[in-house]
Amino acid sequence: MICLILTSVVCGADSQSVNPNDWHPDTKILDATVKYGNPSMMDAVKSLTFDLKKFYQLLREKKWRETYELRAKAYREDVLESDYLAKAKKSEKYWGLINYDILSAKFENSYGGTNIDEAVLICKFIELPNYTVSYSTVFWHKEEGVWRCLSAGPSKLEIFESMRPPIIDWR
Repeated sequence: MICLILTSVVCGADSQSVNPNDWHPDTKILDATVKYGNPSMMDAVKSLTFDLKKFYQLLREKKWRETYELRAKAYREDVLESDYLAKAKKSEKYWGLINYDILSAKFENSYGGTNIDEAVLICKFIELPNYTVSYSTVFWHKEEGVWRCLSAGPSKLEIFESMRPPIIDWR
């Protein structure tokens, strides 16, 4: 009996799989902004919330090609899709996104713009291996009607390392 319990604990620890029951992202800040915020911001924040949730769900499911397409143009100029996919595939056996929380959100217009098309979020991420907790500033920008991220936020996968300085050049 003791061997059986020990075996199940060891196997569970080694698998590092993502449990679908663990998925409960906290996006209350964005949801509240849509519900109670400035009416002129609602459409932008609503579309950001949709695109952001889609991106992190795809990331959790390890749909790398789809996540690459939701990266900002500036990121895609820096990182070739083939490199992104190769690095992601190499690490996907041990990496996983368990959860994320949006801790704060700031919305802006691009220089000279009139519509909200930039968002800076502070997020908490929980990742495999080892349920690692990290906090990141995440930058999103609306391009061609879709919100795309320049910096995704999680830190335990090589594809998340940024090549751009903290000052954002959206072009």
